[in-house]
Formats: sequence, structure tokens, C-alpha cells
Amino acid sequence: MVFEHRAIRCRAVGFLCRVRTAALATAALLALPSAMVAQESLPEDSATAAAPAPARSSLPGETLSVHLLTIGPGDRVEELFGHNALLIRDSATGYEAAFNYGLFDPGASGFMWNFFRGRMMYRVAPLALDPMLASYRAAGRRVWAQELDLEPAARVELLNLLETASLPENSQYRYEYFLNNCSTKLRDVLDVVFDGQLRAATDTPGSDERISWRYNTRRLTATKLHYYAGIDLLLGPRGDEGTTAWQQMWVPMKLRDTAGGLQITRTDGSRTRLVSSEEVWVDSARENEPAASRSMELLFLFFGTALAVVFVILGRHTAAGSSGGRAMLSLAGFLWGGFCFVAGALLVAMHWTDHEFMYWNRNFLVFSPLGLGVALGLFRTAREGTTGPWGRRSALGSVGLLILALLLYLIPATRQDNLAMIAFALPIHLAVCWVMLVIHKMDHTLIYAAAVKPRRLRRG
Repeated sequence: MVFEHRAIRCRAVGFLCRVRTAALATAALLALPSAMVAQESLPEDSATAAAPAPARSSLPGETLSVHLLTIGPGDRVEELFGHNALLIRDSATGYEAAFNYGLFDPGASGFMWNFFRGRMMYRVAPLALDPMLASYRAAGRRVWAQELDLEPAARVELLNLLETASLPENSQYRYEYFLNNCSTKLRDVLDVVFDGQLRAATDTPGSDERISWRYNTRRLTATKLHYYAGIDLLLGPRGDEGTTAWQQMWVPMKLRDTAGGLQITRTDGSRTRLVSSEEVWVDSARENEPAASRSMELLFLFFGTALAVVFVILGRHTAAGSSGGRAMLSLAGFLWGGFCFVAGALLVAMHWTDHEFMYWNRNFLVFSPLGLGVALGLFRTAREGTTGPWGRRSALGSVGLLILALLLYLIPATRQDNLAMIAFALPIHLAVCWVMLVIHKMDHTLIYAAAVKPRRLRRG
């Protein structure tokens, strides 16, 4: 998965996948690509060093071992969601392959257009283990290896499934950052081998309703505030749906933790732990991912208030006749209004894509295309020292839409967890509206004074 879809450079394909998260022109909008695709390079031979599969007769299940590899978060935004792979070894033949889902070719025809539309095709391939571990070691990322206690027949079945999935005619699949990513593909193939036991044990509503798609996305992006904000901006109401433990395994570390605590029933009726042993193959001094999502509303309110103060100061300088104040107010208005316009237009455009988690996004009310009118209104202020009616109406309309967004947030049945976005935008919209009205009032005062003064002179 905004949401780690890692891209490994190799001969057959370009890169391994990332999420999230956020696949934008500004800091928020630039998070869109990061929420969906990440690019991470590994050595060129990472795809070719995997030992060729021997004949089926030479792969008795007794000599096979299966490890679930989980790679912890890294420094870059595309690494924040972690990654995973299934490693299969045969001690008798030397066969070794790490099966990684989410490979894609960025040079493919129409890739970027399909990426924007949410219609990305990814694939699975067996990669070599050693170059992967070397890359993660160099990046200071921790790698956990959990040996899965499968029966011999189940190991052979798993290998057959993965090798069949890796065939050229089968390797591609439709990628979705929450529902069908590199981690959920591993989850699903393991569930097939366990005859549905994994899903039966985890696909039930949990007691903690806070665990939504957005919750885990926020938790994993909390150290990168601009990407946190961008992905949070793009996620619509569906991102606030409660998730089961089964659904939460879109996060590789959740799959690791769930597997570590799961018991399965063998064919003879006995119960055993799914994970027989767990080791850290690559250690790191890096801290693990945050255990819980932090509340950011006060921080966003602080940033929004700070920007609102800037608008108020520039408005006062403009009202005092400062040409520098006019220029700076025009620039600030262009940046803010332009951001609102682009963000609002993008949120509307998402309805013509397959990014279903972005549909009916209430942040359209917070950052609306009315920002274009605000930007043009403040540009007129810089040029003429006055405001136009459309600029004032756009500013008032922006405040009205934001108040509507706040009211919808307060209604549980219509709630989208966008309070942080509201807290950020509200003081700025109010400040811009205040500046527009103050300058407009000043214009009327000057016009009235100019009209009254000749009358007094005539009376004298």
C-alpha cells in the first residue's frame, strides 16, 4: 500500500511498490503520488539471483521452509508503510526465492495516466534474498523473519500457488492501495493454504472502532507532517470506516503481528501456533512505527492561526496605503486561493477516477474552487488598492462552506474525520474575509469623505 509499495529496480521490471498513501501541486497535493507508489532501488541482480525452481519431484514438502519477511519503515515517505515478502527455501536443492507483489513498470505506455485514474496494473515476481537484505541493511531498516509452521503438503501448495501466480500470463493484478496491495496479496494466498482459517479468525468487527483506514494511515505518516496532511486531505468518508483485523493487514506490520498471535488447526485436528519462530535478520537502531495515531487538530489550528495572523498584518499594511503590503497580500492571496482552487478541483475530479476512497470528500467544502475568486480579488487589491464584489463574495462563500463542513462533522451520521483540515482552514478563511471587508469599508469611507468635503467648502 498512501497507504509500503516499494519499487525494486531489476531487469524484468522497474521497481517494487509502496502505498499510500499520497499517490499534489502543494505539499498536500504532492502526497497523492506518494500515497500510492514509491520507488526504491535495489541491486540490478535482485531479480535474477533467485535459484531456478527444480522439478516438482525434487521438492518434497519436508525439505521446504516458509518465512514471512516484514521490513520496517524507513526514512523516505514511500518507506513509511513497511513492506513484506514470502521467502521459500528448499534445503535439498538450494532453491530460494522471495516472492514480492506490487512490481510495476513505470515506463509502460499510459502508466502515469492509469496511475492518476487509479487503474494501475502491478505484478508479482520471485526475487533474490541477499540483495534485498543488503539494501535494507544499508538503509538502516529492520527486517523480521517469521518461520511459518505449515504442514509439508501446505508448503508445496503455497509454492505452487506463488509460482503459478508469477507466470507471465498470471503475474499482473489490479492494484488498490488499501484493498489489493503487496501485503493483502500475501495475506490472501496464506488464507488459501490455511483453508480460510486466517480470514475466519480475523474478519470480525473489532472492539476498537478507531481503527479505520485513516487511523493506520495517520499513524504511519505522523513523522512526515506534509504527507500526513496530503493523504488526510485526499481521503474521503470511506477512509473512516471501521476495519477488522483482516482488513488492517493491508499494513505489513499488522500482518506480521496477526500471524505471530494466530493458532491454526492441522489436518489431524491438532492446534498449533502459525509462527514457529521469529528472528530479526537485519537489526537497526531505528524506532519502530508509532503504536497509535496522534491527534493533530491543535497543531493544524496553530499553523492555520499563524497564517491568519500574516493575512491580518498584510491587510493592515494594505489599508494604510503600503505598496509593499499590497504586493505581499496579493502573493499570499494567490498562494492560498490557488491552493484552495487546485485542491477543490482535484477532489471533484477524483469522482471520474477509480480512487473510491476519495469520493464525496467533505474537504471540498474546506478548500473549495472559490479560492480562485479570492486570489483574483486580492490581486485586484494589489493593483488598484480596492476589492471587487466577486472577491468579497468568494471570501464570504468560502467561510460559509467551511461552516457547513463543520456542521456536517458535528453530525455523527455524516461525519468525516476532517477536523484537522477544518481547524487549519477556518482562521485563514476568516482572516481573508476580514481583510476583504476592512479594505471595502475603507474604500467607502474614502468615497464618502471625498463627496462630503466639496459640500463643506461650498457652504463656507
